Amino acid sequence: MGTDKSAELDEVKKRFLNFVYAASLLCLGAASLLAQFPRPAVDPASAESGSKVYASNCARCHGDDTRGTANAPDLLRSLAVLHDRREMLYGKDLGPLLTTSPNHNFKFNEKQLADLSQFLTASVNGILRSGYTAQPTNLLSGDAKAGEAYFNGTGGCNKCHSATGDFAGLATRYPPDALQQKFLFPGSGLFIRRKMQVTVKLPSGKVYSGDLLRIDDFTVAFREKSGEYRSFNRIAGTTVTTVDPFAAHIDLLDKYTDADIHNLTTYLVTLK
Repeated sequence: MGTDKSAELDEVKKRFLNFVYAASLLCLGAASLLAQFPRPAVDPASAESGSKVYASNCARCHGDDTRGTANAPDLLRSLAVLHDRREMLYGKDLGPLLTTSPNHNFKFNEKQLADLSQFLTASVNGILRSGYTAQPTNLLSGDAKAGEAYFNGTGGCNKCHSATGDFAGLATRYPPDALQQKFLFPGSGLFIRRKMQVTVKLPSGKVYSGDLLRIDDFTVAFREKSGEYRSFNRIAGTTVTTVDPFAAHIDLLDKYTDADIHNLTTYLVTLK
């Protein structure tokens, strides 16, 4: 009985420490991202004027989308452009480069440089994860019919789920971003309902199984469906088999295309 309570306390402590660690990483990550990617204001009118300056003078070599061509590099990765954006210089340092760099002899005035800077800043903002909006964008840009075909075919989702069974009304329970997160990373988050399953076969031939609590090279601990706690030493002749309930999802991560993800998300939101 004492061992049972001790194991439960160890599990609670482990989860709490994992939560604290994850929260710390999120805070540090957010601070780091804010330091690297400040939020420069973009004047839409200025950026629109800058797009015309770019189209007339730069697009031929750097591409209509600023991502570069065989003749000139990607401006979205340009250190000069990123520095201009980060420091909100409005083209101050770009001016000299545009007059002295090889194959460049552009004598833009101060307003043209500021407009070009705003256009490039807006272009960089546009490729960042979700831009600078509070919600992810373009989640429902896929084809629902193609998503349904993937669900019932290549993706194999219908082997475990049913649009009229466990997924009935799914879109009424979760918004699109949560739906996408759940099928991509179903085991993430603080509240994981499905646990790793484990089956232990002892040298005597007896077999036990349940929700895995702890496993290492020497012991395995789990809780049976009856609620009874079990722990065994992994001695010679003991066979331990684990089954990840999210294994199929994990396998798909290496196979998904962007189109698959968007199509599947667009299909799932129709399940209301």
